[in-house]
Amino acid sequence: MKVWLRTQRVNIQAPRSEVFRLISSFGGADIGEPSGTSAGDFEEGKTLLERDGNRLLMEFRSRDGRKMYRTLEEVMLYPEERITFRHIEGPLNHSQEESQFTEENPSTTMTNNGEIECRMHWLPFAGWAVARIYVKRHYERLVIRHMNSFKDQAEGNQAG
Repeated sequence: MKVWLRTQRVNIQAPRSEVFRLISSFGGADIGEPSGTSAGDFEEGKTLLERDGNRLLMEFRSRDGRKMYRTLEEVMLYPEERITFRHIEGPLNHSQEESQFTEENPSTTMTNNGEIECRMHWLPFAGWAVARIYVKRHYERLVIRHMNSFKDQAEGNQAG
C-alpha cells in the first residue's frame, strides 16, 4: 500500500524562470559526470545518465544521518511549471514525486508532494507500517532539506 507524503512548500525570492532553470539543471550535470559535494561514493550528489529532450535518467545519492541512499530515477521536465520524479531503482519499492512552481511576483512558491511504498513480501502490512511510521518522516525531512538548499541557491543567485 502506498503512503502519501505531506505536501511541503517553500517560498523563494526569485522569478519562476530562474528557480526552474536552477533546479532543472541539476547542478549543470553532464552525462556521466557526477556532481555534488564530491564525486565520491560517500557524498551526496547526482549523475545525469541519459537525456532525451525533457526526459532525464538520473542517479541521486542522498544522505540521511549515517545512511547514504542511491536511487535511479526518471525525471520529466515540464518547463517552468513542474518536475516529476519516478523511482526506478533503490531502497523503496515505489516512489513518485512532483515539484510544482507557482509565480507570485516577485517570488516563486515551490510545492512538493508524492507517494512512497515499501514492500516486505513475507508480511505485506509490515511494509506499509514501516513506510508510514519510519520512512515517511525521514523522506520528508530529506525533501524539505533539498527544497531549502534550492531556495538558498536561487536567492543567492538573485543577490549576486
